[in-house]
Amino acid sequence: MKTLFCIGELLIDWISTDINSSLVDSVNFIKKAGGAPGNAAISCNRLGGKSAFAGKVGNDAFGIFLKEILVKEDIDTENLIFSEHPTTFAYVSIKKDGERDFIFMRGADELLEFHEIKLPQENAVFHFGSATGFLGGDLSETYFKALDYALEKNFFISFDPNFREALWPNPEKFIEFSKDFISKSDLIKLSEEEALLISGKKDLQEAIATFKLKKNAIVCVTLGKNGTLLYFQEKLEIVPSISVEAIDTTGAGDAFIGAVLKQVCDKTPESYNEIKNYVSFANKVAAISTTKFGAIEAMPTLEQISKI
Repeated sequence: MKTLFCIGELLIDWISTDINSSLVDSVNFIKKAGGAPGNAAISCNRLGGKSAFAGKVGNDAFGIFLKEILVKEDIDTENLIFSEHPTTFAYVSIKKDGERDFIFMRGADELLEFHEIKLPQENAVFHFGSATGFLGGDLSETYFKALDYALEKNFFISFDPNFREALWPNPEKFIEFSKDFISKSDLIKLSEEEALLISGKKDLQEAIATFKLKKNAIVCVTLGKNGTLLYFQEKLEIVPSISVEAIDTTGAGDAFIGAVLKQVCDKTPESYNEIKNYVSFANKVAAISTTKFGAIEAMPTLEQISKI
C-alpha cells in the first residue's frame, strides 16, 4: 500500500448552527477541524488507508487542536509545522439545501516553506487538494516545487482545486494555475462549476475535451446527488450515487477524493471498469458524509460503507 501525501491548508471551520441562515444573519457557531487536504487524508484513513499531511498551523490552541485531530486519525504529522502566525479560519453557514455561505480568514497555512518538508522517497501518491496554494505566500512556491518533485519521482499525482468564489473575485490566476496542474496530474477531481470555469465552456463534455491531459489521466466531475461524470481512456460516463437526505455538504468532495485515492494507493487503476468501481465506491462515501454536520465528523468508515 502506498502512502497518500496531502499538501495544503489545515484550518478551523467555524460553522453556523443557525440552519438556513447566511453569515450576515448567523449568530451561533461551533468549532470544527477543516481544510480540504486534511479532510482528504482523514477520509483515506477512515477507509483503511495510510496518509501523511504537510502544512502549517498556528502555535496556538487551534493549531494544537488540529494536530490532535490528525494524531487521533493516525495521520503522519511529521510535516505539520507550527508557526507564530495564527491558525487559518473559515466561517461557514449552511443553507436549507445543504449548500454553504463561506468566508476565509487566512493565517499560518500560507507560510509553509518547501525546505521544511521531509518528502517521501518512494511509494507515495501526492494530493494537491486546494487552490489556497495558488493565493501566494510561501505555500504557493511550495506547491509548485512539490509538484515538480512528484513529477521527477514519477509519483501518482492528484489535483482538486476546491474553488471558492470568495477567494477569487478575479479568477484568471486560478484558471491559469489550475490548467497547469491539470496537465501534470494523473487524477483530476472537479466540481461542475470548476470544470466550466477553468475550461471556459458551457458543456461538461466540451470542457473535458479542452483540457490538456496526461496519457491515461482520470477526470472526475462531481455532480452532487446526480453522481460523478467519469472520463478515462476516452470513455465518458456518469457514475450514479446513492440517495440520502443531505444536511451539510461541507467536505463531501474531500470525502470523495480521499476514497478514490485510498483505492489508488492500494492499486493504480488500469482499466475503465476498475476506476469506475473506485468512483462508485467514492460516491457512496461522499453521499454518507453529507448526512451529518462537519466535514471530519461525517467521514464514514469502511465498516459503515459496507452496510450500504
